[in-house]
Amino acid sequence: MRITIPEQIRNNAVALISLVIALSSLAYTGWRNETSEEQRNIRYASFQVLTELGELQELVLYNTYFAASTDKPISGRGRVEGYGHLLLVRDLMNLMPEPAPKAGSGLYLVWEQQVDQLLLEEPDKRQSAEKILSASIEDTRSAVLEVLHMLD
Repeated sequence: MRITIPEQIRNNAVALISLVIALSSLAYTGWRNETSEEQRNIRYASFQVLTELGELQELVLYNTYFAASTDKPISGRGRVEGYGHLLLVRDLMNLMPEPAPKAGSGLYLVWEQQVDQLLLEEPDKRQSAEKILSASIEDTRSAVLEVLHMLD
């Protein structure tokens, strides 16, 4: 006597249902692990960017207010430190979803435009550059926080 396919399905229904559940659980677990790892990387990059932005802000404020009181503009070392913070920020933000990459590139352009003003001995020009740089740093910080709020 031959057993038909519908009979075989009926006889092995529990095993087939178990197989479907196991395969779908495996697929979901794999997807969830990938998503969790991606979000963990974005969170880590975001916290690192926020730290670097704080240090860049500190460098800008130090040069504007402390150096202004001593009439000594930022040194070449300060410029290099600023670019170091800035390049790390830009690179890490390119690993994040929008609006982060755009904000990172925008901050880099503003720095390039304003860093020379920050180096001048004239306090008015330094303070003007500080206001522009601080606003751009704040915009970048807001973009990072927006990315963090988008995560699950």
